[in-house]
Amino acid sequence: MQGQFAAVAGGGRAAWSAMRSQLAGVGLALGLAACGGGGSGSAGTPAAQPTEVVPVVAFAAETGRSVLPDGTVAFSVARALASGERLVCLAADAASAACSGSASAGVLSYTGLAVGSHALQVELRDATGTLVARASRSIEIRQPEVVVYGATPGGIAAAVAAARAGRSVALLEATAHVGGMMSGGLTKTDLGVNGLPVIGGFAQEFLSATYAAETAAGRCSANWPCDGRSDFEPHVAERVFEQLIGAEANLTLERGARLTGASRSGSRIAAIATTRGSLAGAVFIDASYEGDLMARAGASYTIGREARTEAAAGDTAALELQEDTAGIRTALKPSSLIVDPYVVAGDPSSGTLPFVEPKPASLPPVGSADHRVMAYNYRLCVTDDPQSRVPFTRPADYDPARYEGSARVAQALAASGQKLDELMFRPYRTVHAADPNYYKYDLNGGATFSSDMTAADLNQAYTDADEAGRNRIRAAYRSYISGLLYFWQTDPRFGALNAKVARFGLCADEFTDNGNWPYALYVRESRRLQGVYVLNENDLRQNGRRPAIADVIGMGAYDMDSHSARYYAHSVLTADRSRRVDSIVVEGYLILHLPDDRPYPVPYRSLLPRASEVSNLLVVGAPSVTHLALCSIRMEPTFMVLGQSAGIAAAETLRLGTTLHGLPYERLRPLLLAAGQKLSFER
Repeated sequence: MQGQFAAVAGGGRAAWSAMRSQLAGVGLALGLAACGGGGSGSAGTPAAQPTEVVPVVAFAAETGRSVLPDGTVAFSVARALASGERLVCLAADAASAACSGSASAGVLSYTGLAVGSHALQVELRDATGTLVARASRSIEIRQPEVVVYGATPGGIAAAVAAARAGRSVALLEATAHVGGMMSGGLTKTDLGVNGLPVIGGFAQEFLSATYAAETAAGRCSANWPCDGRSDFEPHVAERVFEQLIGAEANLTLERGARLTGASRSGSRIAAIATTRGSLAGAVFIDASYEGDLMARAGASYTIGREARTEAAAGDTAALELQEDTAGIRTALKPSSLIVDPYVVAGDPSSGTLPFVEPKPASLPPVGSADHRVMAYNYRLCVTDDPQSRVPFTRPADYDPARYEGSARVAQALAASGQKLDELMFRPYRTVHAADPNYYKYDLNGGATFSSDMTAADLNQAYTDADEAGRNRIRAAYRSYISGLLYFWQTDPRFGALNAKVARFGLCADEFTDNGNWPYALYVRESRRLQGVYVLNENDLRQNGRRPAIADVIGMGAYDMDSHSARYYAHSVLTADRSRRVDSIVVEGYLILHLPDDRPYPVPYRSLLPRASEVSNLLVVGAPSVTHLALCSIRMEPTFMVLGQSAGIAAAETLRLGTTLHGLPYERLRPLLLAAGQKLSFER
């Protein structure tokens, strides 16, 4: 059908009216007989009526509703077009409409639809321009009250909560898939020792639904009972999220709507611009991991680690802000082992290995601030089931030299008597595979030079990159991790790890439209709002330095867990402390346990930008917290808790006719409790 699709140039009301007049009174052949014939007969003599009619062109499904002026609607074509036949797409009152597609399927694209109902049509015309068949659908463009950017778990929770409270909601997603990391490979998410008792509301609803789905599918068994907190398959998570979204009549999901800008009226966001047109709203919620909307809207934010600082004696205000373990950390040797950092071992002039920064002339003081974020990766869903395993293969741009650092770490571990197959490749079992004798796993990073990676041109450059730059970084991570897995199973220096990695592969039934590779890069840390209240280490430790949180909207429960921020060459003492040699060192990694494993409260104020900057925005995916606080709060179930509370707050603000900053907490709290949120913890 290539070359046989056509558009009505210009579109718009005038073109549509003219076309409608032209078609008045024309007899239409609406379909073909099931046997394949269209019927024949002399002029004015009706053809024999078929027993069943198959439309030549048909919309794939009801188009329903949209909130954006630009979009696409799919349709099918039942037969090959004859010579000279062409398809024409029309959209009432659109700025433009066009057809595109292949031999059996097409897409009607439209731009510039205003709020209201509109007719969409696909027409098949013959070589003379005579109408042969036509398919019609209507679409309603709605004006939402609440606009949520990012169909992450937190964004979905926010959108569903606001819709359930009776508000009209638009949920915008830049990609084709919903669910963020929970449908993107992170299928064994962490909650903390006492996390389950403080997960309620929408988050518990989602976890219960995935658990029920996996149990019904037989993916749990007596010898491997699924963990209802977090064990599920990526496609099951996405399906559950789709069902939760689809159940809400007040909620419209728009895919492929990447943010490109925001306009303001005073301190209020008036509208946001996306790759599918602009959209106005009364309240906006930023649920992106990157905090893209808050940045575009002009809210203050930060990237990187705060300074530790030391409060002067008796300075209570300074003590509130002091974080005893913040800032740049002391660099550590990988697994306490010396690993040569240079391309030619022992020769600094040969340069450092890939991903290892050169030896610095001087280092900033421990505890000082910087702009680095922790390592990113892809959370792979892998399996050991031979029947559904897609082997890890050599990528097209494979270069074994990129992984020399990992090989040297392996050699050092082996020389120290440690088992590589237990330290470097550690997939975490989730549910049974299709064959119950095998399993699916969540493969995370951890060891030095694992699937986690941090580098100046990777995660450190990601936040401020444009979309082309981010796509380059996403592709670089995919290439790096693919090559690493191939390297681990082929380089003899890894010994028993070769065979262990070769037993696994990607899951054939996951991410089937993306080469079985996860959709979402794991952006562990990006921008963080600098809002009304910046939650910090003291709040998480509940050490009495800061007043108790009074406006609680949810609880966090995971330890402060930061992945590495950088690798670099540095001079270290040998084991016998007799001399110094250069080694690879790792900086930024830490795990700080919550005192007594006690969950901590998160305030409503940590979702609010400063009122003078942006007054109608709530930030869920990049809240107002320090680096250390983010290291705990970044767990996906916690994001869902924050998202649900944000959605309820947005809805109540609109109902009361007040502002987000002026919403009385005494009006919000009972609504949160009624929705199942846990606002305190008691053993």
